[in-house]
Amino acid sequence: MPEPTIEATASASGFGRWLSNEFGQAGRLVIESAWAEIRSLVRITRIDQPEAMLVAPEQAFFLKENLKLRLLNARLSLLARQFDAAQGDLRWAQGAIERYFDRSSKRTQIALDLVAQVAQQARQSTPARPDDTFAALAAAAGPR
Repeated sequence: MPEPTIEATASASGFGRWLSNEFGQAGRLVIESAWAEIRSLVRITRIDQPEAMLVAPEQAFFLKENLKLRLLNARLSLLARQFDAAQGDLRWAQGAIERYFDRSSKRTQIALDLVAQVAQQARQSTPARPDDTFAALAAAAGPR
């Protein structure tokens, strides 16, 4: 589809006629080429998540650091067998990754998959019962 010229786009306001009368054919060509150059500088795209585009570089650094801290907190919660706290941190991390990072990126998809796997495995683990622990210790000690 050919791009409309200035005269075609501005004919309703009379700008095209004024341009042709005032500057002639050469002036109109110069202005049309300048207009084409200006249009090439501006790109309009659809953004599904505008808040991700509004993150300043300084905020992006702190967002990544906060994400690291939440994942570390989830790790410590799992080691302390506080599964509800770990699930909360993992949900926050997953939401932040989905909201602020490019979902079409391969690294983002891998990160989301890993967080989902950790969340699934943390749900499945149950605390060890004392009698199971004693039985494992007795089996490890063996006949002495």
